[in-house]
Amino acid sequence: MDELNNIFLSCKKDMEKIFNKLKKEIHRVRLGSQSVSSFLSKIKIKCYGTFFPLIEVANISIIDNMNISIHPWDRSIISEIEKTIINANLGFMPTNKGDSIYIHLPIVTEESRKNLMKKIKSQTEHAKILVREIRKKNKQHIRKLKISKDFSKTGENHIQKITSEYIKKIEDFFLYKEKEILKI
Repeated sequence: MDELNNIFLSCKKDMEKIFNKLKKEIHRVRLGSQSVSSFLSKIKIKCYGTFFPLIEVANISIIDNMNISIHPWDRSIISEIEKTIINANLGFMPTNKGDSIYIHLPIVTEESRKNLMKKIKSQTEHAKILVREIRKKNKQHIRKLKISKDFSKTGENHIQKITSEYIKKIEDFFLYKEKEILKI
């Protein structure tokens, strides 16, 4: 029975990793200064011989829905901040104003919203495929165990239940993001 529980835990852990990776990828999809500023705050800037999150070395201000300014507390790291933002390849170019960095986000059109949705749909489908592959792998592990057919069948049903739970989580997250992106 411990072997089955270990398989269940491993299955859940692997599926959770896939779900979290999907969320991280989809959260990178930006629509306005709010979503970009939360992403920017986590970018690691190399300064003082180590890496710091941008939020720890600068003040990030949302000017309006399409504009952000970044004011580093130490002006000597401004070029490193600018270079890191450019290297992050976020779809916009920062403007170095000497004592601050200014970011103007491009306007998101209806067509670009639809393209974003296609990209997110593709990522979602890929995550579902990965979850199903984990299900298949874990069912095979259960079949290899030296346990009764009843325990084996119960284990496979539990794996299917976990899989269904994560597929639903992925679909719910997709629907939430779709509503957020398509609302004008």
